[in-house]
Amino acid sequence: MLKAIFLVIFLNLVFGVLFFIAERIAQPALTITDSIWWAVVTMTTVGYGDVSAVTPVGRFIISYLCMFLGIGLFGYLIGFLAEHILQNISKTRRGLVKIMDKDHLIICSFPGENKIIEVVNELRAAPQYKNCAIALITDELEELPENLKELKIQFVKGVPTDEDILFKANILNSQGVIILADQANSQSSDERSFAIGMLIELIEKKHQKPIKTVVEVASRKNLKLIQRSEVDGLISNDGITSRMLVQEFLYPGIHDIFQQLLSNFQGSQFYIFPTKLIGKKVIDLQTEILKHPANIQVVGIIKGQEKILNPPKSMQIEIGDQLILLAENLADFNQIEESLLEV
Repeated sequence: MLKAIFLVIFLNLVFGVLFFIAERIAQPALTITDSIWWAVVTMTTVGYGDVSAVTPVGRFIISYLCMFLGIGLFGYLIGFLAEHILQNISKTRRGLVKIMDKDHLIICSFPGENKIIEVVNELRAAPQYKNCAIALITDELEELPENLKELKIQFVKGVPTDEDILFKANILNSQGVIILADQANSQSSDERSFAIGMLIELIEKKHQKPIKTVVEVASRKNLKLIQRSEVDGLISNDGITSRMLVQEFLYPGIHDIFQQLLSNFQGSQFYIFPTKLIGKKVIDLQTEILKHPANIQVVGIIKGQEKILNPPKSMQIEIGDQLILLAENLADFNQIEESLLEV
């Protein structure tokens, strides 16, 4: 490609100079710039006609060669570019192109189109991920389905347990990874998720760069296995339906409440994050929240591995503690936190 481009430029200059030499006597007003311009419009077959040959040498030797060589070279360049573009589109569809985006999210495994669509829609319903690029890693697809293309999901074909495939998805420049379970209640699915989680942890340590990783566990009996991979979070669907069914029987309507809490599309959500309010008590925080017009509730505190829901009012916030809030917008709490810090 570069050789062809340089050859076109070189021939353009050569034919421009030859045209000037052949025509300068017959056309006294002709300049070297005009001659190079003539070579450009002749090689590209544009032919404006503002400059033309009048001598036999200029017409039958220089012009003929310029046209034939120009058509051939430009035809080659256009064909090469068209082929390159088509190949790139084909490779992108088949997941053979490296992800160049940064601050994107990666989804590992393909349990089905509907599951991927649900996860992506929930992610993009969150303000911080509204315009975030998303890459799917799986070896189960030959080409990305149309429904996923419409969501502007990128595709990397391969197994997520392959380090090269993770780097192809540009994992070091991503915001995080979601590892989905291939099959419900499957031991092999959890073993695969464990292997992916361990590999990501090794990449984290090797490159000294944190990679937020959350795993969907197929079976609750494998929770400890997944925890050994030291991922940032995990969730198990196993048994949730049964427990939710009982709660709905005891307190009809509780299912709708949880649906709202767990969705980014409506109402309030749970937020878990570290706080600067070291030394403050829960009652101090609750009092300041009551003064604020925003709808916020302190649901709990995480101290190390202990998650304390509905904490005592006298409990003091310590270094490393994280707050669990129920709020419509996290930005509202930032104002409350700043107010308390000024006291």
